[in-house]
Amino acid sequence: TDTANEFSTFAKLYTEEPTDICLDQLLQEEISMFDNRDGIEFAYYGMDGAMVTGPKPQLTRVFVNLMTNSIQAIDIRSQEAVEAGAEPVPGRIVISLRNSSAEGFYDIVFEDNGPGVPPENQPKLFTPNFTTKNSGTGLGLVIAKSIVEAAGGTIRYSRSEDLGGACFTVLLLAEVNLDRTSGEVEMAS
Repeated sequence: TDTANEFSTFAKLYTEEPTDICLDQLLQEEISMFDNRDGIEFAYYGMDGAMVTGPKPQLTRVFVNLMTNSIQAIDIRSQEAVEAGAEPVPGRIVISLRNSSAEGFYDIVFEDNGPGVPPENQPKLFTPNFTTKNSGTGLGLVIAKSIVEAAGGTIRYSRSEDLGGACFTVLLLAEVNLDRTSGEVEMAS
């Protein structure tokens, strides 16, 4: 069942060995798997050389979950428009990788032009068994939050100022390189 699979993933959470991850490459690979959907345009703003250390399969799962949630929200909004006899608005998902305002971190921002999360549901977003979908376990964001926090980061929700829908920001610690010759520390970028 879906719930059993989600708990299996949760159980593996702390068994994955951290590895060096090129965020730009990972995000481009995952976006390419979704970027063929009719009625949804993807835009990606990357950053060469952005490296983190973490459990790659688990962080991949977080990014896939956030993209899947955006697609599902846009699909629901489009279906509602069709049922109301209106023309659906083309879907838009923007993913940005950038230096965070929190020094030593990267922001990975997932925004869409779906309906967003109503204010009354926002406090429940990262709680077990909360879902607004007809099918789903209500564990996806809970597991995503656990994965991100285990990697030393955070995840938060806000409304997308640019697109009007959901905006999830994942904050991850930038990999730090020590220049052995000068003794200076520099962020990978």
